[in-house]
Amino acid sequence: MNYSPILIIIILVAVLIFYRQIISMFKPIKGKGIRIIATLFLLTPGSTLIMNPNAEATQTEITIALLIGLVFSVPLILTTGYERRADGNIYVKKSLAFIILFLLIFAIRWTLRGIIDMDSESRMMLFFITACAYLIPWKVSSYYKFRKVYLANRG
Repeated sequence: MNYSPILIIIILVAVLIFYRQIISMFKPIKGKGIRIIATLFLLTPGSTLIMNPNAEATQTEITIALLIGLVFSVPLILTTGYERRADGNIYVKKSLAFIILFLLIFAIRWTLRGIIDMDSESRMMLFFITACAYLIPWKVSSYYKFRKVYLANRG
């Protein structure tokens, strides 16, 4: 299997986001939650996939990629929560369901990558669109959930 540099970057970004989420279950989130949204900047190298003139996808394929991403975001949003613990700091709520869902979504995407029959540039573009369609809503809702806990129990 041919692993392009951009695919390796995508895998590293997924691993980093997963790692930071797991660490946040055991270490408090510092500051006002800006780092939750800041992880979305890790997606910027992938924007070249959307702008790639060699990648061709129909409106239907792009719409399906967006819809799949939005469907993937729902369980992530539902299983991500924040709590203020006894030490006064805010942590991500421990959730085995989240861990399983995140890994399952990554495995589904990886499996589909090998099944879909189209040129690699178009396929990577669609999978990047799918990733953005679940990461952006999940991280934005996570930020709002964090801010709700942050503002409710400030003291």
